[in-house]
Amino acid sequence: MDLFQGIQDKIDTRINARDEYETRVASKKLILDVGGRNHQSKSYMRLNQLSSNSETKIISTDIVEDYQPDVVDDICDSHLESDSYDAIYCDAILEHVKDYEAAVRNIYRLLKPGGEVFIYVPFSYCFHDLMDYHRFTFSEVDRILEAFSEHKIFLPDGNGYGGVFWLVLTFFQIERFPKLWNFLSMAINLLLTIPITFKFIQQKNSDRKPNVSFQDYRFYYTHLLLNHGFCGWAMK
Repeated sequence: MDLFQGIQDKIDTRINARDEYETRVASKKLILDVGGRNHQSKSYMRLNQLSSNSETKIISTDIVEDYQPDVVDDICDSHLESDSYDAIYCDAILEHVKDYEAAVRNIYRLLKPGGEVFIYVPFSYCFHDLMDYHRFTFSEVDRILEAFSEHKIFLPDGNGYGGVFWLVLTFFQIERFPKLWNFLSMAINLLLTIPITFKFIQQKNSDRKPNVSFQDYRFYYTHLLLNHGFCGWAMK
């Protein structure tokens, strides 16, 4: 029984992996912030906060002209020049475009050789925009990044199953209190270890033996089976 769909080597199981990959992208010299609205957006501030490069320049793009981005552009039908950017940042954007595969192809085209991209996409998350079309499993993140020379899939945070539990229970208001959300999520995930342990032992003694360690088995059921979203990093 392969819980990880044959891509276990592509999954970085570290809870804090996001900071590392996101900082790599934020520290590049020329960054395209896809769907980033403008220089007052959360994504622009996040990139500035993480960058360790004093020469970093961020170009914000958006399809909505009223947001006053640096460039009005549709990532699904981009007219920007190929091989132009050292990095691309695409945080919670692909669910809002009709053809996300075209968007990823353009991301690949716009990156310089050796350029890097960071993406976040939702999985178990509520309808949150008039243009909200898609949800992504961890295996779909792997599939859409397979054209890149190297890629990794990792968690957006450590909340996992417990995080989704509290999102649903509080009608998503728990997001306003991230420290409390993290603490309560950890508590649920810890309690979840009890039935996971019994399930693992049961399957070990059956014909459907899991071919992973208990640590990986617990990681799957706590963080991959149900999570509000997944992150991906890739290099062209």
